[in-house]
Amino acid sequence: MEMSGHGLRRGRYFAGVRYCVLTAAVLCILPTAVRADAADTKTVADAQCMIVGAQLSASKDPQQRVPGQMILMYYLGRIDGRSPNADLRTLIKIQTQKMTESDFKDAAGRCGKEFSARGDAVVQIGKSLGKPAK
Repeated sequence: MEMSGHGLRRGRYFAGVRYCVLTAAVLCILPTAVRADAADTKTVADAQCMIVGAQLSASKDPQQRVPGQMILMYYLGRIDGRSPNADLRTLIKIQTQKMTESDFKDAAGRCGKEFSARGDAVVQIGKSLGKPAK
C-alpha cells in the first residue's frame, strides 16, 4: 500500500476531473431540458388550438366549419413541425379533459388572433409577388 503524497495528489486530481466531467454533463443537459419545456408549452398551446378548431369544425354553422377545419390543420402542422413524434391522441385527450369553458374561450381568442395574423401575412406575401409571368 502506497503511503506517499503522490497517491493522494493523484486521487485529488481524479476527483477534480470527475467533478468537471459531471458539471460539463449537467451543463450540456440543461439547455435541452429548457428547450423541451418551451416546446412542450408551445405544443400544449397548439393542442388547445386544435381542440378549438375541432369544436368549430363540428359546428352546424357552415361559416364556422370551414375556418375550424383550417385552424385544426394549421395547428396540427405546427405540432408536427415542432414535435413530429408527439402522442397527439393522448395530448388532445388530456387537454380536452383539463380545459374549462373559460380556458376554451381564452384559447379561442388566442388561437384566432394567431391564425388570423398568419393568414394576413400570407395574403400580404401574395400581394407582393404580383402576377406570374406568362
